[in-house]
Amino acid sequence: MTTASGGGFYESSWLRIQWLHVVAQIVHVFTAIALIGVPFVVRYVVIPNSDDATTAEIVEGFYSVWPLIIAVVLFSSGLLNFVFANSGSGNSFIGSFLTPFGVTVLLKMSLLVVIDVVSILLGMNEDFQADADMWLIVLMTIGIVALILGSTLHRGGISLSRSSE
Repeated sequence: MTTASGGGFYESSWLRIQWLHVVAQIVHVFTAIALIGVPFVVRYVVIPNSDDATTAEIVEGFYSVWPLIIAVVLFSSGLLNFVFANSGSGNSFIGSFLTPFGVTVLLKMSLLVVIDVVSILLGMNEDFQADADMWLIVLMTIGIVALILGSTLHRGGISLSRSSE
């Protein structure tokens, strides 16, 4: 990694606050668990054990509000973690997204948007609710792909190098 020479976005003093970085990572992990875990719980625990509610009612109840809240928190904590990861890299903010690390983060953000759109449609659209089992499996699959990408980022499989601007 190269060090930035003089000022810049990634040289702000707040990026040296370690507890903020730790809190952002913890919040990010727990919201990701919620985003990926809820479809598993709904599909394999709640729906089979529900006696009086239909699948559409259960899905509508679970997917009415939480996807937006989780998406905002996950996006915010992820963006903050991205800024922390890039501090001292010598890249500009936009240039950070042109690295292999940044492209992977953009891919994860795209998957988050897909998960959120499907989740919102599950809460609002009767056609999606009618085929809820399939859409819950789609959500689980996309979530696992995002989890694998995140694991690759955190294990150092994708380097954080200076972009060639």
